[in-house]
Amino acid sequence: MMMLVPKHGGPVMNITQQAKDFYEYNECFSEPWDGPAALVFSDGTTIGATLDRNGLRPARYKITSTGLIVLGSEVGALEIDDALVVEKGRLGPGQMIAVDTARGILLKDLEIKNEIGAHKP
Repeated sequence: MMMLVPKHGGPVMNITQQAKDFYEYNECFSEPWDGPAALVFSDGTTIGATLDRNGLRPARYKITSTGLIVLGSEVGALEIDDALVVEKGRLGPGQMIAVDTARGILLKDLEIKNEIGAHKP
C-alpha cells in the first residue's frame, strides 16, 4: 500500500533512510495515486485500510468493547450502540490502520510503518 499511495512530496519528518530509499526506488514503477479513495486490503491474515495521500475521502472507524472494528466513509453506515464504543477516530492523509489476526492486535499508522522500518521511533 505504501507503493500505491506513497507519502506526499515535500519535506518529510521522522523518516528513516531506509524509507527514503524505499520511496525513491519504488517511484519508478507506478505513478502515485492521489485518490480520492479509501483502500481496503488483506493478505488473509492481516486486513487493513489506507486513505489517499491528500485525505479527500473520509475514513472513520469505531472499535467496540466486543472486539468489533468497523471502518467506513460515511457516519452511521452501520448502527452501533455508542455504549459499546471504546474508541473512534479517522484516518488522516496517507494513514493506515490494520488488524493482525494472527497476533490478535490492532496496528495504527506509525506502528505499521515502524514495523517495516519506514519511520524513526
